[in-house]
Amino acid sequence: MARGGRTQPQMGTVTAMDRRAGLRVILGFSILIAASLLPGLLLSILGFTEIASITTLASISTMIPALLASPRLTALTVLGLTVGSLLALPASVNPWLAALVLGAAAAGTGLASRVGASGIVVMATISLAFLIATPPDLDVHDVSSWFVVAAASAGAALWGAGAGLLIRRMRRPVHPPQHEIVPWARVNTFTVVLTLVIAVAGWVVVDLQWKHGGGWFIMTFLIVLQPYLQDAWTKTLQRALGTVVGIVVAMIIYLLLGDWTVLIYVVGAAAAVLALTVRYATKRPYWQYAALLTPAVVLLEGVSTSVTETAEERLGFTLLAAAFAVLIEIAMAPLYRSNARRHQLDHY
Repeated sequence: MARGGRTQPQMGTVTAMDRRAGLRVILGFSILIAASLLPGLLLSILGFTEIASITTLASISTMIPALLASPRLTALTVLGLTVGSLLALPASVNPWLAALVLGAAAAGTGLASRVGASGIVVMATISLAFLIATPPDLDVHDVSSWFVVAAASAGAALWGAGAGLLIRRMRRPVHPPQHEIVPWARVNTFTVVLTLVIAVAGWVVVDLQWKHGGGWFIMTFLIVLQPYLQDAWTKTLQRALGTVVGIVVAMIIYLLLGDWTVLIYVVGAAAAVLALTVRYATKRPYWQYAALLTPAVVLLEGVSTSVTETAEERLGFTLLAAAFAVLIEIAMAPLYRSNARRHQLDHY
């Protein structure tokens, strides 16, 4: 009993309140992601599975920055995704154009690390990587087809951005996002490395026509390479672990659902909701996010081709890119250490 006869609040009560608040945030975030997937779900039900996969990744790409970053960065993401999508079809058969488009997108992702937002906008570059590696079955030489793809991406991007901004306006987050300001010396190094790696990877993927596997290949670099080398090591190892676990989950789901296309898409979308909720609304280990995202992408991308082949490509090309990422990280370690000493950074 406290002074004046008032009971002191118990620590357990506060913890329960915090837990309920956290659950409300997770639930709201899950609903938001689910809303961003509606265009793809509708198109899938109508039979347009090729376009559905485009809209799914595009809406998620802009919904995340709309919720967690500034409106300006969200607008730039929508614009960059739209322009990149317009060039995606011709880039899918032209290695040099693919290198240019993906390199430019990677540069934007790298520069976003200045305000700690590279992980927030990276999904847009991933969306372009898959669009170029696995373009929809349209005439790549027909300019009208370019605009169809750009319109689908732009519409989904605006939908995702609008949903994110609306929810953000209606309800303040319990813990407002705070982004680390990364020194320009580190931002510039990271941006140059990421741009070159993704440009070369894009060239190779299109030149060798690696298709779905190429998407996983590029995506892995975009996720594991980080402004700080210690973070990159951790991401690389956890990415490999999460991918292996996720492949097993995806194959179990596919064996249970068989050829029920719409149901597979629904489960894949649900996995994407859960994965992104774990990534952006909790502090769970990264490998758990990768383990959830893997079946989501395998099912969503494989629904229009082959889930089994997609899973095999996902595993093989992800591990291949992870191995190359380790070599890049080893090669860059002396430069990163020197850069950290020169600019008196706490870690490299």
